[in-house]
Amino acid sequence: MSATDSSSAEPARGRRTRIVVAALLVISALGLAAALVSYRQYAAVWLRPPPRLPPCVPGARRMLMHEEPVTGSIPHVTPEGSTVYLRPSEDRALSCLGRVSSKVASAYAGAFAEIEPTARARALAAVMKNLPQDASADREALAAWMLSSAAMRALPETPETTAARDEIDQMNACRFAMRSTCPTRPSIPIVVWAAGVPSSLGLLFGAGLGVRALVRLVRARRRRKAA
Repeated sequence: MSATDSSSAEPARGRRTRIVVAALLVISALGLAAALVSYRQYAAVWLRPPPRLPPCVPGARRMLMHEEPVTGSIPHVTPEGSTVYLRPSEDRALSCLGRVSSKVASAYAGAFAEIEPTARARALAAVMKNLPQDASADREALAAWMLSSAAMRALPETPETTAARDEIDQMNACRFAMRSTCPTRPSIPIVVWAAGVPSSLGLLFGAGLGVRALVRLVRARRRRKAA
């Protein structure tokens, strides 16, 4: 092969390399984008971060953990329009919940009016179950779990109260990305791993080839200028 043929073949090889690198980068970028979209859709349903709540929630939660040996005397209206009389800790919880949702606070008025432990536990769990599952109700759901779980701690341990507490704990664990595990949460979609990992490696490999080709191109131009 003559020097002329060699010099003409070198740019051709460079063009082919650039085409291969560009194709690899495009395919890898598309694969990674598909993996990210799939993961974001999954996380939007199963791994939502807990929202911020009003600072009054922890204090109201602590008060509900202990049974008050007094009769309710503070009037509140239930969603059905009935007037019930609640204790100070329950009144404080409703006032705090009112900052998040007046509708949820009204529902809790009826739940707190229940005195019998089993009926009270079921009513507290029912408020959580009736909340929408979408992200727009996340603040109400988290506040409801914190107050319901606290109120259930003050109840005597029975199979019914334990079942109700476990039920709301599972609802909360499945709604947010927290330390608690969700037994019904599906695994991360396979497309995230099948497309994400190879695409990430492809981007790294393609970037490496691109840098290598760029270095060769710069060196070739310097040699031509020197000649």
